[in-house]
Amino acid sequence: SPKSGAELPKPALTGDAVLLEDRVMVWDEKLADDLLHSEFYGKPMSKGLQLSLAETRYLLGKKILKVNDVKNKKKISISRFRRKAKSIQPDFDLRFAVYDDLKNRGMIVKTGFKYGAHFRVYGDNPDKTHSKLLVHSVPKNFASTWPEISRAVRLAHGVKKEMLFARVVNDEIEYIRIGRVRP
Repeated sequence: SPKSGAELPKPALTGDAVLLEDRVMVWDEKLADDLLHSEFYGKPMSKGLQLSLAETRYLLGKKILKVNDVKNKKKISISRFRRKAKSIQPDFDLRFAVYDDLKNRGMIVKTGFKYGAHFRVYGDNPDKTHSKLLVHSVPKNFASTWPEISRAVRLAHGVKKEMLFARVVNDEIEYIRIGRVRP
């Protein structure tokens, strides 16, 4: 199971974010800066900070963020946000279960999209270290072919990372590490 040695400050500020069509933005500069520099949430944009759906759900649950719908300017409840997130990412609940578990273990969790995984995980400041892990969320009945598994593992090794599959079984997350062995 992944573990972190990082002791990061928690976000000090709370505030509002805006749900656009399929993304969430924090426009308040102080809040954006606090989120980015405390636990490295989001991706800085020219103006503001773009948060992933999992980051947003996590921050909603921690009462750090309140999310407003851009269309009607009303606050969005956690359950309504979850429904919206599932309409964008049908496997959102699966991904969020893994994201939440990794965060609760003290990890810094960023998107793994460009590596073909759900997350890349850091044990320390991502500005100073490279991630060592790629994590892909899978359901308890996950089945795959060896060539697909091999492709994921080769990609991870090609960028000097380990591949973990996070199998969600009820309320438990089982981490399965698959790597290449050279004889």
